[in-house]
Amino acid sequence: MRIHNDFTLYFRVIPSGKRVVYYYAYDENGKRLFGKSTGQTTLTAARVHCNKLLREGVLVPKKNNAPTFAEYAQGWWEWDTCEYLKKRRKRSKITKGYADLAKWNVEKLLLPFFGQMRMDQITKNDVEAFLDAEQKKGYKNTTINGHFGTLKTMMIEAVDRGVIARNPIEKMEKLINDRKKIRIITPEEFKKLFVGDWQKVWEDDRLAYTANMLAAVTGMRANEIIGLKGCYVYDEHIYLCMQFDQYGYRPTKTKDEHNIPVPSAVIDALKELKKTNGDGFLFSTDGGGKPIDRHTLYRKFHKALTNIGISEAEIAERKLHLHAWRHFFNTEMLKAGLTVTQAQAITGHKSERMTEMYSHFDPAEFTKAKQVQDALLQPETKKPEKEPDGAGRGVNVLAFPLEENEMERKQA
Repeated sequence: MRIHNDFTLYFRVIPSGKRVVYYYAYDENGKRLFGKSTGQTTLTAARVHCNKLLREGVLVPKKNNAPTFAEYAQGWWEWDTCEYLKKRRKRSKITKGYADLAKWNVEKLLLPFFGQMRMDQITKNDVEAFLDAEQKKGYKNTTINGHFGTLKTMMIEAVDRGVIARNPIEKMEKLINDRKKIRIITPEEFKKLFVGDWQKVWEDDRLAYTANMLAAVTGMRANEIIGLKGCYVYDEHIYLCMQFDQYGYRPTKTKDEHNIPVPSAVIDALKELKKTNGDGFLFSTDGGGKPIDRHTLYRKFHKALTNIGISEAEIAERKLHLHAWRHFFNTEMLKAGLTVTQAQAITGHKSERMTEMYSHFDPAEFTKAKQVQDALLQPETKKPEKEPDGAGRGVNVLAFPLEENEMERKQA
C-alpha cells in the first residue's frame, strides 16, 4: 500500500480572492479525504495548525459511530423510563395505551426490518421497502400508517438528539387512506333496540340494555360507560371523569372532566342500577366492586342486533361495535342543528384536524341536546292507514330524520 504523509498542504483561492492553505488527510486505508481549510495564508502557519490537529487526534474526522436501529430503540416507549415520553408528557396528554401500541410496533415490526441497520444509513428507499413489505403481509394502509408514524417519531427524535444529521423521511407522506366508511346504526334500528319490548330484544339483560342506551344517547366511550360509578349520577346529568380498561380505573382518554346531559328515562334506569350497586360501578354483577367485562357488552350488543334482524355477516361488514354508538350520537346531534363545538362538549371527542382550544359548551345550553335525546327515545307513531278523502297518503312519522349519515371513523 502506498505510504502517505499525515497530510498534504495546498493553496486554494476562495471567492473573496484571498489565497488560503487547505489540507488533505487520509483514512486508515490510505484513501484521500476531502480537503479542509486551515484558515492560514502561509504554508508554515498551516503546517503548525495541522500538526496541532494531529496531536489532538482530530486531523482525520472520526468515523461515524451511529448506533444501529436496535441499539437506538432500546428503552423506547417504556412508560416510566423513556426519555422521549418524559419530554412529551410534559407538553401534551398521551396515554399508556398509546405508548404500549408504539412499543408493540417497534418490537414486532420495526426491529425485524430495521434492527441491524445503522441509523445514519436508513434511507427513504429502505422505508418505502418496509411499507411495501407491510402491504404484502396484508395490512391495510391505515394500519401501516400507524407503524410508519411510530418510526417517523423516532427518526425526528434522533435528529433532535444528534444521533443522525437529518431525517430521511421528513417529507415522506403516509399511504392513502383505505379505511371503509362506517355504515352507522340508523334511527329505525335504534327504535327497534330501545323503544318497545326491550326485554325480548336484550333477553331481559338490564345491564347490557342500559349500558347501550346510555352510549346511544351520550356518545360515551365503552370504557367510560364501564367505569361509571353511582356517585357520579345526578338528576339530569352524569359527571364524566374516569374510565375502566386493562390499566384499571383511571382518567378518561382525553383527561377531560365534564358534565353530560342524560334523558330522564336513562337517569331512571341508572338509578335502578344504583339501588343495587350504590356509589360503586353501576354496570357490575358483584354489588359495584368490579365492572363487567367490555367483551361481555360486545357480545350482548351483537346478540341484540341479531335479535332485530341484523345478521352476523352484516354486523362484521358494517363494523357495528360499541363505538358505533359514538358515531350514531354525533350524527344525530349534528343533524338536529347543534354545532360541532356543542357536540364535542358532550362527547368529549377531539380531532387532530381541529384545535383543542375551543369554546366550552355552557351547561345552560343542555336544553337543546336533551331535546334530541328525548326525541330519540320517543315511541314511533303512525297515522291511520286510511286517510279521509282528500288527505295525503299515510306515512310513518319519527321524531327525527330517517336519512342515514355516514361518517368516517375518527381517532377518539
